Amino acid sequence: MNAPAPLVVVGDALLDRDVIGRVERLCPDAPAPVLEETTVEERPGGAGLAALIAAVEGHDVVLVTPLAADAAGLRLRQLLEDAGVTVWPLPDQGRTEEKIRLLAHGQVMLRWDRGERSARVDTVPAEALAAVEAAGAVLVSDYGRGTTGLAALRRVMERAARQVPVVWDPHPRGHTPVPGIRLATPNAAEARRLAGPEHPGEAAAAVALCRLWRCPAIAVTLGADGALLVVPEQAPFPVRLPAPRVAAGNPCGAGDRFAVAALEGLRAGATLTDAIHTAVVKATSFVAIGGARRLSAPAPSPTAPPNCAYPFVWPRRVSA
Repeated sequence: MNAPAPLVVVGDALLDRDVIGRVERLCPDAPAPVLEETTVEERPGGAGLAALIAAVEGHDVVLVTPLAADAAGLRLRQLLEDAGVTVWPLPDQGRTEEKIRLLAHGQVMLRWDRGERSARVDTVPAEALAAVEAAGAVLVSDYGRGTTGLAALRRVMERAARQVPVVWDPHPRGHTPVPGIRLATPNAAEARRLAGPEHPGEAAAAVALCRLWRCPAIAVTLGADGALLVVPEQAPFPVRLPAPRVAAGNPCGAGDRFAVAALEGLRAGATLTDAIHTAVVKATSFVAIGGARRLSAPAPSPTAPPNCAYPFVWPRRVSA
């Protein structure tokens, strides 16, 4: 039996880093806490996190993303390839976007963003386009760095949408989905911002976006309240799919987990309602077990030689 075609993620990858420590005193020259670092953890973020989640779930995953040749870009690629993701880089002439969180006692004290918010890609390699054309399903993970606006990629994604399920996870700074996608998955704030103030409320915003994007269905994620599925041509009313209650958790990465699960369901032939219900349950489970931090790897020692391998055993599954 032939192996199934890969799940292809297209979008903006970045590097997430958690600097974890303890706070026992204030800085003597400013009213600021002093973080004494104890641990540093790293993981792919953005489209890289979506690709990582799908790979941990056991899928054959290909990631098409801008990748800079700086230290952060090299580390990002290493993390992805160590997890079994095939990376087809779009050469980025800029700097890798990094999101660095300073944490103490389980709380984020500060997030420090560095790098460039927009990728600088001049060409899209033929191998990257061929990877999208060979996909069995496509997840577009738009984090607003410009990848989804590249003309060559848009043409091949539009062709893919005629053949296989395409789920589009949009961003307010991103580009309009290509025609023919099966589903878009904005969160509530994104849906309202993308639809504009003339469409108040998640349901009205989703209906407006379906018309604007010529998209048959939109699932608006509502955090702990689950998701709202809007299918204007098939159902006159939105379907609210509540999330199971969890005592605590980390919501970082929940939207990526939701989008991957929705695509998994559609690829397997599930109805939209069933796919979104399963996505809500899996995203909630992901939050309950610690969210994206569950998929972090220890950062390399600053005294280690360049380009050495750092062993890390990835968990085989991230949710039930």
